[in-house]
Amino acid sequence: MSGIFDLSGRVAIVTGGTRGLGNAMARGLAEAGASVVVTGRKQDACDATAKELAEQTGREILPVACHMGDWDQIEALVERCYGHFGKVDVLVNNAGINPAFVPVVQLTSELWDKVYDVNLKGPMRLAALVAPRMGEAGGGSIINVITQGAYMGGPGVGVYTSAKAALLNLTRVMATEWAGIGVRVNALAPGPFMTDMMRGAAEAAPEAPSRKPGAFSAAPRIISVMKGPGARAFTRTPMPAHSVAITRVRFRSAAFADV
Repeated sequence: MSGIFDLSGRVAIVTGGTRGLGNAMARGLAEAGASVVVTGRKQDACDATAKELAEQTGREILPVACHMGDWDQIEALVERCYGHFGKVDVLVNNAGINPAFVPVVQLTSELWDKVYDVNLKGPMRLAALVAPRMGEAGGGSIINVITQGAYMGGPGVGVYTSAKAALLNLTRVMATEWAGIGVRVNALAPGPFMTDMMRGAAEAAPEAPSRKPGAFSAAPRIISVMKGPGARAFTRTPMPAHSVAITRVRFRSAAFADV
């Protein structure tokens, strides 16, 4: 079974890969054999993460600073990846922000644009630049990390969860548009994990309802399943994930799987 999820010789981009779930997923991809491009807003954080992951896994890790809310930086990221590795087989659109719990009546245009730029426009831009080149090389896999809140919303998180809900819809669009060129597109919907973003949100609104955070050990296993050759039947599939298991997946068809 280990060979089913072998990523040796593959190249993966993980945005927001310097900490939290992104870091765990980058490590999981490297442990499965992939070379990994780790991105984050700060180059020193990317450099430190790349050094640590390379020492732990023995894989080549390329650190590239990129703000996912900056249209031009995303294009530069793609050119750097292809200039260094010559290809991209896997893209994990993980980077996301939720700066504060803000009721709808208090939302500002500035906050709305900031959250949507990073959580929606950035992933769309990066996927749109990478997917055609993946197709030219024979195919690839894209995972957009959303949230279980994309299905239900909640008080104070309207701007964040609505952006992620839009990304879920866009995932289905991408999967439909790119199926013909061999590019699979899926969504991963994590429950609560105690990331820096989650910790900051909890401190800002301690009265907000919450569940027991999941274990970071889940992320590498789930990503390896979704990225490996054993997952070729998966596309257009949102996967809710909390703690150590994919909680529910069912198929209506191989081409357009849904939950």
